[in-house]
Amino acid sequence: MQYLSDVRGFIHQRANRLLYCVLIPVLMSLTAPEAAQAQTRASTYPDTPLQLVIPFPAGGPADIVGRLYAQHLSTILGQPVVVENPAGAGGTIGTRAVAQSAPDGRKLLFGTTSTMAINQLIMKNLPYDFEKDFTVLGLIANAPHVLAVRADLPYKDVKEFIAAAKKEPGKYTFASAGVGTIIQMGSELFRSEAGIDLLHVPFKGGGPATQAVLSGDVDMTVNDMTTLKSFLADGRLRPLAVAHTQRIALLPNTPTFTEIGLSNVVSSTWWGLAVPSATPDDIQKVLKEAHNKIIQDPAYKARLEEMAVETLVLSDAEIKSFMKNEVDKWARIVKSANITSN
Repeated sequence: MQYLSDVRGFIHQRANRLLYCVLIPVLMSLTAPEAAQAQTRASTYPDTPLQLVIPFPAGGPADIVGRLYAQHLSTILGQPVVVENPAGAGGTIGTRAVAQSAPDGRKLLFGTTSTMAINQLIMKNLPYDFEKDFTVLGLIANAPHVLAVRADLPYKDVKEFIAAAKKEPGKYTFASAGVGTIIQMGSELFRSEAGIDLLHVPFKGGGPATQAVLSGDVDMTVNDMTTLKSFLADGRLRPLAVAHTQRIALLPNTPTFTEIGLSNVVSSTWWGLAVPSATPDDIQKVLKEAHNKIIQDPAYKARLEEMAVETLVLSDAEIKSFMKNEVDKWARIVKSANITSN
């Protein structure tokens, strides 16, 4: 019996050794092509021009910041980065085009506050699920908002304006780039925190909204300095407060909302780089490394600062936290102001 037991043990040992010698090389041969393919992709990508999709019209703030980003990205990657502007439907047309594109790193999304946070809160039946269909490689820049009123209004500060609005509810109006846009959201946040009743007047774009304030048809707007800078400089609009955590260099004498007791009024337009979530990790790594070089480039930072725009240098964890806070903040405003979009 002992002899049979020893024979069985010997056979079992030899069988295990044979399986190890045969199966391990087979399994390694199965994974080797995938590893080799990833290494090849990383070493050759990008080998063709890229497309940066900015889902808003040319000439607007997103386009200005996006084209500057594309120039730097092209320099770092050594390939042309062609900007496309498939505008419409609050940015969903261009965003959908990227979501449905091949996940090969050729078509990139220059996302905005609207496309990455707000649209999911106000639009039904979106043709994509941003959180599932996209991976955010990095946030690019942040443009703090400014509350600006038409120059012929007599109010010199926010407290005077709030007092007047409380005295005559519904009299004063604010312009936006359309229902559900970040420009409306900023004004709704101010209205909610100040406890005043303002009438919303939507326009088809930030340009027409600003012109309506300049012409005196609307009383105020909340927008970023890329749009308001020249009109504040020549006195046609008057800044009353900055919706940021600190004062901005271009408006050193304009207080923040926090300074006047409205610490929750923090609003901005921000942008980020995203790709379809199925994009291979090695391609994502190349793009992420290029992105990190751009946002830490002193020349890039200086160019943005001229427009009162700041770069956002955040870790992956900080990006997730930032975006969650933005979604939560605007969800509250969407609910309180009953904002919906068709």
